[in-house]
Amino acid sequence: MSGTNDYRVFNSRENRNDSSGWAYATFDGGSSWTDVQVPRLTFQTGATGALFDMDSAGDPALAFGTGGRVYYSNLVFSRLNGGSGVVVSASHDGGLTWGKPSIVHTDGVDEDGNPLPTSIFNDKPWIGVDQKSGAVYVSWTQFGPNGSPIVVSHSTDGGHHWSRPVAVNPISSFTTGGITPFSSGSIPQVGRDGTLYIAYEAAVCQTLACSLPTDHDAIVLATSTDGGQTFTNRELAFDFDFPFNADTGRETLTGENFRINSFPQFAIDPVTGDMFITWADDRNGQYDSLGNSIKTNGDVFVIASHDGSNWSGPVQIGTSADEVYPAVAANNGRVAVTFYTRKFDPNGVGLDFAGVTGRAGKDFAQIGRHGVRRLTTQTSNPQIQFVMAGLVTGAVLQGVFIGDYTAVAMGSDGVFHPAWTDFRGSPGVTAPNQDDYTQAFSFDRDR
Repeated sequence: MSGTNDYRVFNSRENRNDSSGWAYATFDGGSSWTDVQVPRLTFQTGATGALFDMDSAGDPALAFGTGGRVYYSNLVFSRLNGGSGVVVSASHDGGLTWGKPSIVHTDGVDEDGNPLPTSIFNDKPWIGVDQKSGAVYVSWTQFGPNGSPIVVSHSTDGGHHWSRPVAVNPISSFTTGGITPFSSGSIPQVGRDGTLYIAYEAAVCQTLACSLPTDHDAIVLATSTDGGQTFTNRELAFDFDFPFNADTGRETLTGENFRINSFPQFAIDPVTGDMFITWADDRNGQYDSLGNSIKTNGDVFVIASHDGSNWSGPVQIGTSADEVYPAVAANNGRVAVTFYTRKFDPNGVGLDFAGVTGRAGKDFAQIGRHGVRRLTTQTSNPQIQFVMAGLVTGAVLQGVFIGDYTAVAMGSDGVFHPAWTDFRGSPGVTAPNQDDYTQAFSFDRDR
């Protein structure tokens, strides 16, 4: 299964195409795929009630549950007012058909789709399932006047009804040198014993102003042993932002226009219980004495744990060639980490998708030690589609958005299946455009 934002559906309220949710199902190991519109998420795809107000869907995340269910979580929001929310759709036939979405949470809209005043924007949802109890967890970021705390909601009836959101990281109980409510990029996973873990990026600061030299970003793990009612939060590793690009108003790589982030991705091996968190940051970038970026040097890092309590130090993956948007999968001691890289483009603009594989071992240090494996066969230029005028220069900037995530899954057979946005289109058939790509790769048992 895979999911994407897709802009193929016309929204008459906006008089243009806008993003809708699509699921892609395969029943032959990834050789062929069926693409299915997830219905009734937005105005242009038949939404009713509160969702009638929503013009766009995005940030899809998928999880397989018990009883053959597949869950598809999505962000929905209005282009005309402040309405936003998180919804979950379910499929009972492997993703070929989807039921009416259930609403996890909304702000800025009533149950009939009428706008309400709000200062909250719900964003960046992700989903995880307890494979024993069937409980479903969705975590996301609530951007608002008190920062951007992570919250989580759960369902114990197959996604029909959802609990009220619970704060994952501190909102009103901040302590000096602690984890602030300035967070995003949460990923929930459930251990074999039912413990809920949520990895996310947060600011760790001396004050809520976050203006002191010792303030920093971090990879944080929240742990709950009571089904997501209460959490303990622990900083696992430093995380270094990519430089801010004033022309795009976002963090970008040198010479690129697409926005970038340092959010973690998180996987738990279903056989061994080992845990892996990966992210990319710019700690090895070149900066002048004033802290201005000269050239980015994004690198992928992995930390790992056998028990969720004791974590390895960061293991650097890759070749110091602006590797970004990593994802991780693990199964039966095998680990795969995949990411975009500029390693194979001598001009430094085109992207390829690549990955490393390894075995967990005792200390995790061998993950990726055999080097980067190029997964794409041709470098592609991301500077297509999603155009804006530079905020400083006024220049036409191509390719300001390529999606905020990639993904990878691994089966018990050791075959891993990455999913990424590719920019080649179909040479000789279509012009370059953004498409969802995947390809199955076998884990090399001899390495």
